Amino acid sequence: MNKKKKLLLSSIAVIVLGLTGCQSSTTMNVTTDNQTVVVPKAPKKVVVMNYGALDTLDALGKGSIVAATPRSVIPSYLQQYNNSSITDTGNMKEPNIETIKQVKPDLIVIDGRQASKAEDLSKIAPVINLSVDAKNYVESTKDHIQVLAKITGTESKADSIIQSLDKKIQSTQALAQASAKKAIVAIHNDGKMILINLSSSAALIHDVLNVKRAVPLTVMPANNAIGKPKPTFVDDNYIKSVKPDIVFVVDRSKAIGKQGMAEHYFSQQVLNKSKTHVVYLTPDLWYLSGGGAESINRQIDEVINALK
Repeated sequence: MNKKKKLLLSSIAVIVLGLTGCQSSTTMNVTTDNQTVVVPKAPKKVVVMNYGALDTLDALGKGSIVAATPRSVIPSYLQQYNNSSITDTGNMKEPNIETIKQVKPDLIVIDGRQASKAEDLSKIAPVINLSVDAKNYVESTKDHIQVLAKITGTESKADSIIQSLDKKIQSTQALAQASAKKAIVAIHNDGKMILINLSSSAALIHDVLNVKRAVPLTVMPANNAIGKPKPTFVDDNYIKSVKPDIVFVVDRSKAIGKQGMAEHYFSQQVLNKSKTHVVYLTPDLWYLSGGGAESINRQIDEVINALK
């Protein structure tokens, strides 16, 4: 090999090594939803379809990098992001792909609602799915806080948030263990109330915060016709039978802008006789959000107030 070729190859090697070093210092691997994705460090523009991730970025002091989010049903506690400087990505389940393309984001954060669109979105920018694992609610939430902190370079802030969260959970667990109150969690949808004993909301209330269950956690009987669990409707007769001290209500209908639960859904006479108190959880917080640094703190506060 002649001298000129050696010099040329040496120059190419230096350039390649330089690019490799540059990439490793500006990107990182993130494993979510059983997939490893290469994402940029310190992104400048992020599309956030997941409200829990949105409130985490806000808590980390990185709300300024949010370029777009679904604004039509944005939770009340995140109204600062419902303004003209933030692009509206459309329906949570049907994000507007063309609008997101125009934003030219560095990163897109989704949850399970947009999972079917992940492939299309990944053609625009790296996509990470930060869906909350109901079976490991707190660990999942803390993991997501740490992931977003690493991406944005706010690890020390995340550590402080997590330490504070752990203390709050411990104090709430002590309050719940000292209380004799037993509860159920139900969801209202289109005029019907259904027990959601296996939901992420129930997991947080019962399994994390240790609020006693008025109904044992059992596998629901299957409906052979469709292969899904039969719903357990929560009405006056159910209240008479179970006599829970608390009914935590998540109003899905109200959260998505439909007619909310009727004011007198339950008979006051039945509630009085069963000594049952109905706690109306903030609909958009519990149904549309959750699993974020701010949302989990707000959710715990609502449970604490119910136990006092």
